Amino acid sequence: MTPQQYYASVFPKLKTCFEGFHYVVAAGRELLADGWDPCFLVAVEPADQLGKFTLEKGMQVHLPVVGERSRSVLMPLDFEVFLLGENHQLYTDKESQRYWFKQMAPVFRFVEGLFRGRGIAYLLDYTPSGAHLLWRNPVGSRASKELEKIGALEDDLIAACRFVDPNDIKRRWGVSLEAARMFSGLGRLAEYAALLTMEAFKDNEARGGLPVTVSDSLDRCINFDNSWAEGSPFMRSIRSPFSLHKKNHDKYLMFHHPPLVDVLGASFDGKAAVEEPDMDRIVECMWDLEKAARHSERFQGVIPEAGDNLIGFIREYKQSALYACHQEFDKTPSLPRGEALERARRDGRASDFVRQVLDRANPMALQPKSMMGFVYDLLVYADWKPRHIADVLRDLYIDPSRGWSIDFFKYPAEEKAGFWARTFSSMALWKTGRLKV
Repeated sequence: MTPQQYYASVFPKLKTCFEGFHYVVAAGRELLADGWDPCFLVAVEPADQLGKFTLEKGMQVHLPVVGERSRSVLMPLDFEVFLLGENHQLYTDKESQRYWFKQMAPVFRFVEGLFRGRGIAYLLDYTPSGAHLLWRNPVGSRASKELEKIGALEDDLIAACRFVDPNDIKRRWGVSLEAARMFSGLGRLAEYAALLTMEAFKDNEARGGLPVTVSDSLDRCINFDNSWAEGSPFMRSIRSPFSLHKKNHDKYLMFHHPPLVDVLGASFDGKAAVEEPDMDRIVECMWDLEKAARHSERFQGVIPEAGDNLIGFIREYKQSALYACHQEFDKTPSLPRGEALERARRDGRASDFVRQVLDRANPMALQPKSMMGFVYDLLVYADWKPRHIADVLRDLYIDPSRGWSIDFFKYPAEEKAGFWARTFSSMALWKTGRLKV
C-alpha cells in the first residue's frame, strides 16, 4: 500500500480531525519538488488543501492547537520515550520499538487513567516514540471558563497574541486572550499530570525501568514533552491522528521501508471506550500501512470535547501544592530588566554550573537538561524565588549579543523564561520533598 492509498482509505476520518481548524501544517522532503528551501520543509496552507498534502503528496500533517478565530483550544498532551543518541531505535527497528513501547505501557495506562477515571473524554494517538492524548476545549464552555481562571499571561505574550497579520494564516485574526489563557491553563494541567505520573513512577529506575520526567531533561527517560505549552499558542501544532510519521525517511533515510504511521489506541467519550490495549498490535500497525488502514476502521476520527468533567480535575489541581507554587510565581513582582542577571553574577551562593550557564547562555539556556540544573542550583542552593530565576533567563534572552537565532516575538522572552523557570522549580521542589502531590 502506498502512502497515497493509505490516506485515501482514512481521509474522511482525517478530515474530521481538522473540523474547526482553518489551516493545515504539512512537513517533509516532498516539498523539495516544489522548490522549497531544504532547511525549512514546512508548509502552512488553508485546511481545504489537506487532500493535496495527503492524497497527492503523501506527507505528514499537523493540527493547529488554536481553532479558527480562537473558537477552541486543543489539549495536545505529549509523552514519549527519549533515548538521546539512541532515539533512532524507535524509527528504524520494529523490535526495538516494541521493547520500548512495552516499557512505556504502564505509563500509558496510568495517564489514561488520570482522565478516564474522571470521565474526561479524549483520543489517544500512538506515535513511534510515544503517544498524544487529545481533546477539544470550546471557548465559552463551563470547563473552558475554569481553564481561563488558572491560566496566566506575560505581557509580551499578550502583545504577540493581539498582533494581527492578514498575510500570515496563523495570525490572520490573532489569538483571543480567552483562548490564550485557556492554552496556559492546559499547560499547567499538563504539568500537574506530569508530576502525578512522576510521583507514581518515582521508583521506576530503581526497578530497572526508565525514570519519568519532563521535556527531555534526562538523557534516557519517559518524558512528558510539555514544551508545547511554551511560546505563543499560534505557533503550536501537533501531528494529526491518522497522519503518516515519516521520521524514518526524513531523518534516518530508510527509504527502503514505507513510512511509519500514527495509530489510534483509544477513543473515550466520557463513559465508554473503543480501544486497542495490545501494544504488539499497535506496533504492527505502525509499521504496516495496510494493517493501519484496517485498524482505523474501528474509529471515527472525532476529537472529543472534554466536557464538564474536566472541571473536577481543575479543582483537584487548585487544591494541590503545585497550584500554590504557580500562584506564588504569578504574584511575585518581576525584577527590572537587567537587574536579575547582575544579582546572579554577584551572588556568592551561585554554583559553578550557574556561572557556566550565564557565560554560555547560547545554547545552554535553551537546553532542558542545562536549564533544569540552572534552576535547581539557584532555587535549592542559592535560595532564589522561581520568578526571579525566570527574570535571569529573561535577561539572557533579551541580550542580542548572545547571538540568538530565535524569533523572540513569536516565542516571547518573558513567557519562555517564565515557563521553564516555573516548570523546573516545581520539579526541584518535588525532588527535594518540598512539594507534595
